[in-house]
Amino acid sequence: MLPLHQNPGRTAISGNHEMLFFSGYAYLGLNHHPAFLETIKTGIELYGAVYPSSRISNTPLELYQRAEIALSDLTQTKETVLFQSGFIAGKAALEAVLPGSRIFSSPFCHPAIRSGQTSQGTFNDWAESVIQEINSIGGAVPPVLISDAVNPITAEVYDFSFLSNIRRPVLCIIDDSHGMGILGPDGEGISGCLPPNNCVEYMISYSLSKAMNIQAGGISCSSTERANVLRNSGWYAATTPPAPSMLFALLENKVVYRDQLLKLKDNILFIQHQVAAKPGIFHHPELPVLVLPERMDEAYFAAKNIIISSFAYPNPEGRKINRAVITALHTKEDLLKLVEALG
Repeated sequence: MLPLHQNPGRTAISGNHEMLFFSGYAYLGLNHHPAFLETIKTGIELYGAVYPSSRISNTPLELYQRAEIALSDLTQTKETVLFQSGFIAGKAALEAVLPGSRIFSSPFCHPAIRSGQTSQGTFNDWAESVIQEINSIGGAVPPVLISDAVNPITAEVYDFSFLSNIRRPVLCIIDDSHGMGILGPDGEGISGCLPPNNCVEYMISYSLSKAMNIQAGGISCSSTERANVLRNSGWYAATTPPAPSMLFALLENKVVYRDQLLKLKDNILFIQHQVAAKPGIFHHPELPVLVLPERMDEAYFAAKNIIISSFAYPNPEGRKINRAVITALHTKEDLLKLVEALG
């Protein structure tokens, strides 16, 4: 355990020592981007730190609708509905499922979208069994498929191309919290990888706090009707909406987001080239994560003045998973120090 004494960036202060920081989820490094932080301050001046009102009141703040339109444009979906957090967004997505729907949960579902018992085995095993079963069952109520898009612990991006083989109406709920902002050429997330299929309705839920540094959540929908169901839920109407200053920053920083994404992709390419010949290190070409051997734990890197991510998940009593998380803030010198520490 390495308690931190300030908001970490490319480095962090722990125990009065400045150490290189390769942990957390601030992939685009916006928590230390001066222009981005300045727009949050401007947003507070314009809209206040919070907007203590319901989204269904007679005095709606037009900023929320503008942010939702921008997210729909990014994800190429019909409508987006904003929520206070990604967790609440996931719960709202589950509540929007029709009563009596048969649910097929993949082995990898964040607690925000988890419903009942998840499947066992690999994602590909689940996908294959889902196609066979869904195409053969009857019933008027569309079945529901639920899964994460990205596993940041094991550095996997799941392949949803199997959905092109679905032959009956289904609803697919995907949690894209760790893909939103970094996957795809524009940071559109998993939406750019989903196959078009008239039988498949998509609800993509996500946290905006990871790559995009916005304390909010959203659900981007391929159906206007489903978005309207969300707007009639208590998760939407009875909770305080996201801080408007943050959404102002989301709208005002398109160029900053683009530039930071390009920096991150360049760092991903650089570090993966550097570790290509090193055994025992797993990575995905689109993700800023290196999964490290068990022997390279927190203490191993702390001795080299580096902080990594090292914890057991989802069972806190299980085996720790060691990872180095790359961000847009890291310099090539930082990355080479990490490579040197890997031996």
